[in-house]
Amino acid sequence: MNPLGAIASHVLPLYGVLLFGWAIGKHTGGLARWISGLLVYALIPVLVLGNVQQAEVAQIAIITPLMFAVAAAMSLPAWWLSKRIGEDFDPRLLSASFSFFNVAFFGIPVVKALFGEAEISTVVCAYMGSALYGDTIGYYLIARSKVGGKRAATQALRVPLVYAMVAAIVLRVWEVPLPAVMETVQPGVSLAVSVLGMGVVGLGLGQAGEGRTEPRLLAKILALRQVSAAVLLALALGIEALAVGTLDRQDRIIVGLVALFPIAANITVFATLIDKNKREAAILIGASSAVSLILVAAVVGVAGGMLTG
Repeated sequence: MNPLGAIASHVLPLYGVLLFGWAIGKHTGGLARWISGLLVYALIPVLVLGNVQQAEVAQIAIITPLMFAVAAAMSLPAWWLSKRIGEDFDPRLLSASFSFFNVAFFGIPVVKALFGEAEISTVVCAYMGSALYGDTIGYYLIARSKVGGKRAATQALRVPLVYAMVAAIVLRVWEVPLPAVMETVQPGVSLAVSVLGMGVVGLGLGQAGEGRTEPRLLAKILALRQVSAAVLLALALGIEALAVGTLDRQDRIIVGLVALFPIAANITVFATLIDKNKREAAILIGASSAVSLILVAAVVGVAGGMLTG
């Protein structure tokens, strides 16, 4: 199957799930919260534990901190934009929208379509870096104004992903094998994470409610986020190539593709927490998901052979 056909077969069905979630969102009450809990407390930790075992230690040591640094650096263009748009979009939420990438739900099926199941471990290393920033520092910066600094820090340290990452890295470095059943269930867990995650994005759209939205503002946010992600990731990968040189060509392509990935779905949770821009956050995630699909299809259509060759 050609790369564009592979993207269509792996990713387009997930947008059907997103649309279904959007259609039923206003009628489902707490379904999105329940699914998010299943993802956060069960499926994503299992996904991380299983896939990190397949990664090279050098990939973990370089890709994870590299993506953490890029996620943190994305707050700089967000801060610049917030100074120019004033109170139209909460600065904390704007920073999160720039820094949080939908790697788990969108990125895994894209990488699986282009490079196969074996390369999911590489994109999971990228996911760990971006999610670690979002679930610790990113969450703290959002929550401290609502629940206080001490409680926000405590809640950030309760996220299972942090402990799953530590356990996965320790087990990988010490070469402690996981039970054979973990390898058996990984493809199913990977699929479940993508399907349920995109369903949560759709449910968030369906629950966005009524209200006025400024399309020009959202377009400005998406455009600057996209350019910033491409520039910062290219810079980070360039520094790695010149100063370290450990990652191979395919690793750099996979990590570089993260720049095309949409805004993570947990932005709607943060918007609810601070009770600001809830509708705008949901629409921004939906628009970002559509733009990312177009961008990935365009890049694959133009350079598919070079990406996978």
